Amino acid sequence: MRRLYSETKYWITNSRMDQLLTKVRTLVKSTGKMVKALSDSSLKSTAIQVAVGILANWGMLITGFVMGFPSAVLPPLLGTGPGLHTSVEEASWVASIAYISAPLSCVLAGKLIDNLGRRWGLLMVNLTFAAGWLLIAAFPFSLLALYIGRLLTGTGLGMASCTASTYTVEISSVTLRTALASLTPVMMAVGTFLVYLGVLLYQESYREVSIFAFVLSISSLVLTLLLPESPLWLLSRGRAEEALQALQKLRGASAPEQVKEELDSFSSRASDEQQTTSWLSTFHNLRQPQAYKPLLIMIAYFLLSQMCGVVIVINFAVDFAYNAGIEAQAYIVALCITFVRMLSTFLTSWVCSRFGRRRPALTSGVLVCVLLILLTLAVSSLVILPPWLTSSVVLAYVLTSCVAFSSLPWSMVGEVFPTDVRGVASGIVAGIGYVASFAAVKAYPVLVLSIGAFPIFLCFTVFGFITTFFIYIFLPETHKKTLSEIEEYFKGECKL
Repeated sequence: MRRLYSETKYWITNSRMDQLLTKVRTLVKSTGKMVKALSDSSLKSTAIQVAVGILANWGMLITGFVMGFPSAVLPPLLGTGPGLHTSVEEASWVASIAYISAPLSCVLAGKLIDNLGRRWGLLMVNLTFAAGWLLIAAFPFSLLALYIGRLLTGTGLGMASCTASTYTVEISSVTLRTALASLTPVMMAVGTFLVYLGVLLYQESYREVSIFAFVLSISSLVLTLLLPESPLWLLSRGRAEEALQALQKLRGASAPEQVKEELDSFSSRASDEQQTTSWLSTFHNLRQPQAYKPLLIMIAYFLLSQMCGVVIVINFAVDFAYNAGIEAQAYIVALCITFVRMLSTFLTSWVCSRFGRRRPALTSGVLVCVLLILLTLAVSSLVILPPWLTSSVVLAYVLTSCVAFSSLPWSMVGEVFPTDVRGVASGIVAGIGYVASFAAVKAYPVLVLSIGAFPIFLCFTVFGFITTFFIYIFLPETHKKTLSEIEEYFKGECKL
């Protein structure tokens, strides 16, 4: 009996152990499948967001063409070769006229995308670009066509500046927002580099550059049709079902439950931001602390950044290199400047994704101040630097200045405002920035001839210090913060 009892107990114990082991194996397999599924889902979501971000910012590639076009058009206009020739005054208007239409279109585009949607705004941007570049390419020997074409492309420039960043921020997850927001300055820098590459290849003609820009505009127009609308904007309009479908597409989700938590976080904020379309209601919303505080900070940030010479480098890289003391191979140096600027935007994206906003901005600001002191001494003839060293200092200045004074302002402008005024507020900031750009681009050639390069570079240096101090005091850290947390920070309800 005892033997039978022992054998029975042994059999039961082993049987339970086998069942337990079977359950453990099943649990491990199901957990592994779940982890793999989550990993695949996360990878798919990341790939979709990156692709959508690139398509949305494809129009920013064209803004780089608009900003770098003066270096393509001025040599033929002022040269002695075949084609259209103008006076220095007329040529300066060709270079700067785009910045006249840009500020107004920034504000109007902000209201447009708040009323009609972010996707419609992107379509209008690319349509305007295509019309402007077509006019320049079709009538290269007409000064009137050149003026009108530059006005149209300037209109697209202003519209793109707030539309692309706003859309990108709203479709991005929290973990990817910093990197994807950097696509706006990245694509702008790539476009500028392509312009200077065209300048190097076609120094006596600007038609080829305008044709290429027209082709890119049409391709961007077609690709924009593939984009979903911003889920956050759809929710603010009470279109919850469409918002759910758009978010599912953006996250690569096969079922609504996979994005329900994220959609609920959007809904809790959008329910308080049901928008009306009047300018009066927009003005009322701009008076709220979560709107006017970031608005004032970003306006000051843009204005101060413009006074550090960044916009001059973008528009007059050849002349900037010459005035910095680099006379030989000015076109090659200018191409190197734009190439370094393009690399700096990629560097900004990586650095800000890893270290946040403030630390890279402050480090960049300090380095810019040191490099501007060296350049100021070089152009003053107080210190004679060899050409290779001057070239290195100029390239280092371009690399560092683009982090704090160019890429960072553009990547932040779409994320610091609440949804109900994001379009308009981004447009106001970009518009004021373009007014400053117009003043700088219009005045630079005249000031260089009248007062020389030394006072100009000295001014750049002074404002470099002022801007760095401003960043230290006022710039918030938005890295890995949700849009709700950023909004609550400006309300004074939390710290970032």
